[in-house]
Amino acid sequence: MRGFSLPELISILVISTILVAVLAPRFTGSGINEGRLANEATAALRYAQSAALAMQRTVCVSFTSTTVTFNYVGTYGVTNCADPSATGLTPPGGGTGPYQIVAQSPAAFTVFPASFSFDRAGRPSAAQSITLSNGTLITVEAESGYVH
Repeated sequence: MRGFSLPELISILVISTILVAVLAPRFTGSGINEGRLANEATAALRYAQSAALAMQRTVCVSFTSTTVTFNYVGTYGVTNCADPSATGLTPPGGGTGPYQIVAQSPAAFTVFPASFSFDRAGRPSAAQSITLSNGTLITVEAESGYVH
């Protein structure tokens, strides 16, 4: 019987190492949840800003370590998110509010302060830096409300 030569064995080891390094995170979910959360959170923040402009109402954004929730103030000109007229923002495509993004383990948010709002002109109450557990940074610009 003939076995494998040394170059063939080394080639097999190199190829299998590359495959394991590339495919293992896909099977464990590591990296996928954080990437999905970054995309969903960025899109949701852009939606919140657009909703504030379209409805001419203050849209409130509240973070916990695993969720981001969107509400809007129903009274024109009121900027206080604790106002009794604050109700859940309808998710894109319809449904019942409040619109909420939930992180799947091990993904998580780190935000300070934990809440802010977009005024009826789409400007945030303060610039925001939202960090995800994998180090991804989502920024909301102070003057324009641009989310990136």
